[in-house]
Amino acid sequence: MKFAEQGSGAWLNMRVGRLTASRMADAMAMRKDGKPSESRNKLLVELLAERLTGDATPHFVSAPMLWGIENEPHAKAAYEAASGNLLDKCGFSLHPEIEHFGASPDAHIGDDAVFEAKCPNSTTHVSWLIERQMPEQHKPQVLAQLACTGRSVAVFVSFDPRMPPNKQLMIVDWIPTREEIEHVEECARTFLADLDSMFRQLTETA
Repeated sequence: MKFAEQGSGAWLNMRVGRLTASRMADAMAMRKDGKPSESRNKLLVELLAERLTGDATPHFVSAPMLWGIENEPHAKAAYEAASGNLLDKCGFSLHPEIEHFGASPDAHIGDDAVFEAKCPNSTTHVSWLIERQMPEQHKPQVLAQLACTGRSVAVFVSFDPRMPPNKQLMIVDWIPTREEIEHVEECARTFLADLDSMFRQLTETA
């Protein structure tokens, strides 16, 4: 398992052309008729272009995304204050067996947990407060993080400083089954096999 600190040049280079946990939901997305979704096909082409050029694909940073980036440190501080647990910095970790598959959790906790924080809009935050469980849309990302880091426990946090003080932070501890992690690994293998096939087809064609 290789490691590179988030934001470093090595971290950016390690992600080029690779399937990362943040894109796992797209890699797994299929249409109702069983065919690949548009988002899956788009990701294949994006990673193929990165492999051919060696350059990362630029992405537009929307206002909600910027909000999340700016408030992530506050979410981490709120979690540490509420839980008493200290967060450890981590970077990009490659899966020990699946080539070109990696993840960058927001932090590690102790020896066996990954930490993922989201700072969504207030409507989403309230809906998560009501459900008090791991949001379905973020399970692929977190499962991929567990698969790549070899850890088994996930701590998911939603943080919204616009809410009343006692409603700003939601903490969910999640321990998925081994079968759930293995399913994500199998989906990663299938996606990357498709990517490898596309790469060979392009590079071997005269």
